[in-house]
Amino acid sequence: MPGDPKECRQHALNCEHLAKGASTPELRDHFAKLTRTWIKLAAELERTEALLAEVDELAESEEDFERG
Repeated sequence: MPGDPKECRQHALNCEHLAKGASTPELRDHFAKLTRTWIKLAAELERTEALLAEVDELAESEEDFERG
């Protein structure tokens, strides 16, 4: 699956660092917004991974049932 929640969180940390060093309030706001976006994406990826794992588990159970 494309996307890695850990990588997204690393990008969030980078944006947070950039926000703290920003020279204008606009840049601070921009990087703060990017931070939140990366964190949201990481959470969405984790939910998607969990859902896909559940679907795989159900598919395997169904295959076992059909064989058995």
